[in-house]
Amino acid sequence: MSFIALIPARKGSTRLKNKNFKLLKGKPLIYYSVKAAIKCKYILETHIFSDSKKINDYAVKLGAINKVRRPKNISLTKTTMHETVNYFVKKLKLKKSKFKYLVLLQPTSPQRTHSDLNKACKQITRNRKADALVSSFEIKDIYLNKIMFFDGKYLSLNMNKTLKNNNKCYYRNGPSILITKIKNINKTNIYENGKITNFIMKKSKSIDINTLGDFKKLIKSF
Repeated sequence: MSFIALIPARKGSTRLKNKNFKLLKGKPLIYYSVKAAIKCKYILETHIFSDSKKINDYAVKLGAINKVRRPKNISLTKTTMHETVNYFVKKLKLKKSKFKYLVLLQPTSPQRTHSDLNKACKQITRNRKADALVSSFEIKDIYLNKIMFFDGKYLSLNMNKTLKNNNKCYYRNGPSILITKIKNINKTNIYENGKITNFIMKKSKSIDINTLGDFKKLIKSF
């Protein structure tokens, strides 16, 4: 099975300025995603997709490929990940290529390693019926009588216990790792419509960097 990695890295960032080049142990944040992808034995090509020449050039020096220019209209604050991925897939004509899976790696998850990627790729190849793989961590100590729902106006108690006592709950960690079948990608779907296999990671390795607080938390645990 052939895997291609996409690392989208927009120049603008509203909550944490210039986050892709925030230094973490002397290396820019984006360094960790590029290196993890390149070292993954399943990923044949690692593509950087940014509207920043600085980001593209840096990633290429690390070994990434920059075949597709990211235009301004796909680099806006309001641009969705669906639009970003779909544009990339169309430009490279991936649906007619040798690649079956796209591995989406956001630079905001630097704790993810090539070992994690190897395990995730192996997991989805063993589950042929799965359309996608999403990483998460388990949420423990859930008390059903403490769960409350909000309908936009009032709170209501979980009287019917809609979650069973033996249900395990998982929280999407970014996701740190997202692998999806390329044939299913379009403007409204990356992985949502289909069978999704769960790649469980430790909560301690699931920090998603969006704010300065997230970054400070990461520094302490990295």
